[in-house]
Formats: sequence, structure tokens, C-alpha cells
Amino acid sequence: MKNLIVLMACFIFSMAFPVLTLAGKSDPSAHRHVTIDFENQRPGVLPDGWMVPTRNGEPAGNWKVVEEGKNKVLAQTSSSHWGSHFNVAVWNVEDFRDLELSVRFKAIKGNEDQGGGPIWRFQGPGNYYIVRANPLEDNFRVYKVVDGRRIQLQSARLRVEKGKWHTIKVVMKGDHIVCYINGRRYLDVHDKTFSNAGKTGVWTKADAVTYFDDLDIEELP
Repeated sequence: MKNLIVLMACFIFSMAFPVLTLAGKSDPSAHRHVTIDFENQRPGVLPDGWMVPTRNGEPAGNWKVVEEGKNKVLAQTSSSHWGSHFNVAVWNVEDFRDLELSVRFKAIKGNEDQGGGPIWRFQGPGNYYIVRANPLEDNFRVYKVVDGRRIQLQSARLRVEKGKWHTIKVVMKGDHIVCYINGRRYLDVHDKTFSNAGKTGVWTKADAVTYFDDLDIEELP
């Protein structure tokens, strides 16, 4: 009789909590993949989940959602800065280390600077990686920014047209960085400065007014 009671108790417990045997299991192949557009965001303000850092007490640009025809994009709209003023908008939701990152950008205007690109392994306002294209200079470059100082890692010459959409992609695993524009690889370097995971985002310099859309972040195993 006692054994029967124990068996019945076990049966009732298993029926009440049927998922306990699966709760601790995970898919080892699972990884994060996030695509961010701005279609559901309100124009005129910074989109949800984004932040603009300050450096030396000054915001890193004037970032907001704007309408481009029927599309909504994230725009850096200030043209009042000069020199080594870096405009940065950060997706402040998740950190990534090894990743494949892409974003579309369109250079709108700028007398001193134009264009821009994505940032990754962002550790703070003055520490991150950046790859950018500049229509004024017709080049494509990858940098590290260390304590606010931009250090070039590699450069390539190519024609980048203002007023047209281009796609920049970067793949970083460990210390290996490979950068593409419009599907073609141009930059391939190694750097160990930032080894920790960090935020991702977008970047322009000085008076570059630039639109960004379709930020895609995929975690690499």
C-alpha cells in the first residue's frame, strides 16, 4: 500500500510539473540575431533603446528619427561641429563580442566631413571600433578610438557616392576584423585593443549629416 501511495504521488507531481525535466536544457547552436529598423519609431526623437553619449559635457551629435519618403531612418542632423568631434548613437540594449554587423547609410551633406559607419565593442564614449566610408575623400577606413583618440588600422581607396544608399558590413571574431562595403571586402586587420563585448551603434564625424537604416547584428559562435 505504501509503495502504491509513493507511485501515485510521483505521478501527480510529474503531471503538475511536466517541464521541469526540460527547463535546464539549452540549444548549443542558438545565437542572437537582431535587425533594427525605425519604422515603428516616432519622428523627431531618438528611437527607443538608443542613447547618445556625452564627452567633455557635450552630446555626441544631434540624432533623431526622420522620414525619407515612406521610410523612417536614424539621422545625425547637426552640421555645426568641426574637427575631431565624433557623433555617436549607441543601441543600448545588448552587448556583443564576436559578431557580424551591417548597416545601410546615405551621406546627405557636410563641408568638412561626410558619410559614416557602424561602431562595435563600444566600451564608453571614447573607446570603440569604427569603420566608415567618406564620399569627400573617396576612402573606406577602419579605426580604433582609444581614450577619444582615433587611430587608423587600415584604409582603402574607392568611390563612395553621396546621396545614395550603401551597405557597410564588418565581421569580427577574436582579434580579426574584416570589413566590406556593398558586398565587396576591402579591409582585413588584426587588433587586440578591445577584447570584451560591448554595445554597437553608428557614427559620423564633424559636420557630416548622414542617414542610417537596417542595423543588423548577428552573434558569431
